[in-house]
Amino acid sequence: MQEAIGANAPFQFVIEGLLHKSCRANVIERKRHSVFIGVHLLVGLLALASLPLIILLAEEGDAAWTSSLSILPVWMLAPLLSVAYLTQTGKLANAFLLTASLTAAFIIWIASLTGGMTSPHLIWLGVVPLEVALAGNSRIIKQALCICLAALGLVGLFEMAGWLIPMQQNSEGVSLIASLSVVLAIVYAGSLAIRIESLHRGRMHTIEAEEIHYRSLANSVSDMITRHDRSGDVTFASAAVQTLFEVQPQQMLGNKLFHHIHIQDRPAYLRALSECMNQEEGQRETVTVELRCMASSARVGNNFSNVEHSRTTGSLRWVEMKCAPECDNEGNVIGAIAATRDIAIRKKQQFVLEQARQEAEKANESKTRFLANVTHELRTPLNTIIGFSEILCHPEFSSGNEERNREYAELIHKGGHHLLQLVNALLDMSRIESGNFEVSAQHFDMGELTKGCCKMMQTDADQRGITLYSHCEEDVPDMHVDPRACRQILLNLISNALKFSDKDDQVSVTLGWAKNSHGIVDRKNLRLTVRDTGIGIDKKDIPKLGMPFVQAENSLQRRYEGAGIGLSIVRGLAELQHGFMEIESELGKGTTVSVTLPLDMTKPGDISDTMEPESVVTIDHTSEPTDASKMAASGNKVA
Repeated sequence: MQEAIGANAPFQFVIEGLLHKSCRANVIERKRHSVFIGVHLLVGLLALASLPLIILLAEEGDAAWTSSLSILPVWMLAPLLSVAYLTQTGKLANAFLLTASLTAAFIIWIASLTGGMTSPHLIWLGVVPLEVALAGNSRIIKQALCICLAALGLVGLFEMAGWLIPMQQNSEGVSLIASLSVVLAIVYAGSLAIRIESLHRGRMHTIEAEEIHYRSLANSVSDMITRHDRSGDVTFASAAVQTLFEVQPQQMLGNKLFHHIHIQDRPAYLRALSECMNQEEGQRETVTVELRCMASSARVGNNFSNVEHSRTTGSLRWVEMKCAPECDNEGNVIGAIAATRDIAIRKKQQFVLEQARQEAEKANESKTRFLANVTHELRTPLNTIIGFSEILCHPEFSSGNEERNREYAELIHKGGHHLLQLVNALLDMSRIESGNFEVSAQHFDMGELTKGCCKMMQTDADQRGITLYSHCEEDVPDMHVDPRACRQILLNLISNALKFSDKDDQVSVTLGWAKNSHGIVDRKNLRLTVRDTGIGIDKKDIPKLGMPFVQAENSLQRRYEGAGIGLSIVRGLAELQHGFMEIESELGKGTTVSVTLPLDMTKPGDISDTMEPESVVTIDHTSEPTDASKMAASGNKVA
């Protein structure tokens, strides 16, 4: 949980900043509501207070006009309706529009009493849009302007129709009221202009302070914070871009970030920004995407010239970008804010976990295969041993037939020997894998060891009807390796070759100098090669060979016995002596297994160049002897 919180902290910080900004906007909005209510209540009180003054200034002889004019304070109470509407609905813009409508109606009425189009009170129609401008809503300002123009048009129509009351030109009270109205309009318009300028200055200061605040906070986090417009271009980048992309923040503006993203991940980058800024109404979900990005030092222009080199030098790195939509005061999406962080460590951990998972699956598969193969290999000789030993334990079944009893005893001996070989192989494999198999270097003649192993296997070859040959180059010196391990390598390879060969097939054992991939003789290493003309191995099965408990025909119904650990032991023993094993085969044509060993295992030479790049190659048997006469010409048949 703490790791998840830490991973989302920078982006969560940005979101919390936006929420904090929204809270401040709510506070400002409530303050504007309070100012609106206070000003309109003050206007209403002034309207009531002006009633005695209007009565005193009106002439006594003009009773009709004075009676109409005395209703002015009642009309000036109209702002109270806007206050009531605002307190009930909370819609400040509509409250300003309601005030504009009532004020325009009031001016139409007062102008009809004071000369129509020549009335000095029409100056208040110019004040109305200015007051509505305090709402900060261009739509409401335009509507208020339309209302004032409509009011001016109505006054003109009334004058043309003769519906207006002529203004009393000789009335000093009326003239004074008209003068006061103009003065008040000018003063009120000036106060509105001052308020608008003050609001504008305050907003600019707030914006600048917020900009400085967010820039300082964005630059203090390790993740790169970017702001994107509707087209996806970067309009702001934090200082963390220097660490992530090795460029200055101003060099990331525009579409530069797009060119730093790996070409294969650019569609995902554009899709993430599009999904972020085009969500359905009411949805403001965070969009997360993982991308590969290139540092500036690994780029040539806008192209990735050497991706493989960048991977090795670390210039190509994995990043995670989380973006959320940015909205204006009216809720319209104007862009996106993204937090990008380096996730190379997490990707490395994921890779290690994936490798561990695969190794665990392989281990589980190996265990299952081991249980199946070993159970099959153990059950057959054990059944033979138990069955024939029970027969020998009952004299009534075994007496009087010495020849048959001898045959039973031989079968029991073979079964026990087979079990012993299997147990020894399992123990050797276990010791090799655990690193407890000790090899001891000794000087000995590898050619004599090769001939001796072939003689040991000759009986098995004759029983199967297979021709076994051996050949050693004459200039091969003595080796300084473990003779016991080399003997086991040879016996396992020859045994495998004989087991997977049919009657009249041929098996050859060759000892000579190793050659590198260019065919040049390597005088520091020798190569043991066991080649047969047996059933061969399918190319798709060769990569699996050498793994414990794996055979090319890996099923309980396979034709050839064995637990599948012979080649794995050969490979393990070769690697313990700083050598390696190679397998070349083709289905139906035979198999060649080569083991390359250094002349002195205590001073291993560089044998990496002798390894072939591909372990699966096609054997050209036309270049090697395939019949008895050609085999005899190139080697010695084991006596």
